[in-house]
Amino acid sequence: MRCKTACHPRWKKHHHRHHGRGRGHWKNKFMSAWSYPPVNVEELDDCYEIQLFAAGYVKGDFKISLEGNTMRIAVEKPDNEESEKRYSRQLQFKPGNFERYFELNDKIDTEAIVAKYEEGVLKVTLPKLAGSETTRQNIDVN
Repeated sequence: MRCKTACHPRWKKHHHRHHGRGRGHWKNKFMSAWSYPPVNVEELDDCYEIQLFAAGYVKGDFKISLEGNTMRIAVEKPDNEESEKRYSRQLQFKPGNFERYFELNDKIDTEAIVAKYEEGVLKVTLPKLAGSETTRQNIDVN
């Protein structure tokens, strides 16, 4: 299973060409649109677990879809005009739109995928098909 980012590989080049290299308003706007939350992917014996760290959302904000062997996790929220009118002295975090893509392998039971959002973490459990469980064996060293 592989994680694929939604960012275009040449976004910095595009940004500098069209918006300059300064640290102004455009950079902050552009960076928030291209950022995405960090993720951990762990393989357990009977499943894979994805933990997407995304504080500031509610469970209804997340849209999870499968197309072929690609899973998409996205948030598409309309901008809140009232919060745009407020002046912030320092704004380091603003929950915004994002999307993350994950390429799934043939071991995953796509009919049994479950997701749960609590305490700022979206946890997606991808169970393995029967017979695909990881087996472990200890080997003695002589």
